[in-house]
Parts: sequence; C-alpha cells; structure tokens
Amino acid sequence: MQLQSFVKSFSNGQITIPKKFREKLGIGNDFWLKLSLDQNRIIAEPQETKPNRKKYAETLLKLKTNWFDYKEWKEMRKKTNENLNRHLSNY
Repeated sequence: MQLQSFVKSFSNGQITIPKKFREKLGIGNDFWLKLSLDQNRIIAEPQETKPNRKKYAETLLKLKTNWFDYKEWKEMRKKTNENLNRHLSNY
C-alpha cells in the first residue's frame, strides 16, 4: 500500500510528518532526516544517527564563498547559547 497525505507548512516552512508515515518508517517523535532534491521532488530519508557537527563545520570551511566567516559563526553560536541559557534559567 502506498501512503499519501497532504500537509500544510507552518509559517517558517516547517511541516509535520503524519503519524502513519512515522509508524510505517519506524521512527518516533525525535529523529533526523536527510533531505535531497531530485527534479523538483523532496526526498526525505530517516537517519539513525545525528550529523557530526565537527565534520559539518569542516565542510562549511572548505566552501569557497564570501558569506561564511568562521569567527563570526563562533561568536553567533556563543551568543545564541548564552541567550538560550538565560531564557532557560528563568523557568
């Protein structure tokens, strides 16, 4: 049986994967997906392990662009963590 469903995105482009799909794939509520584009089709493949952050950062550093600055990224990451910790400490 081929599963098919229509889903509407939330304001930031987020979507919910229907429960019947998650059950069929054997994935729970907290999982990683590998997304690919193939001729205007989105392919989503469940992943057993989360991506390696260090390897991801190394890949970004190898890109030949002017939009990614490692020092800026580190500072933004630090500020984001500080903000998150500050907000979480209020609860």
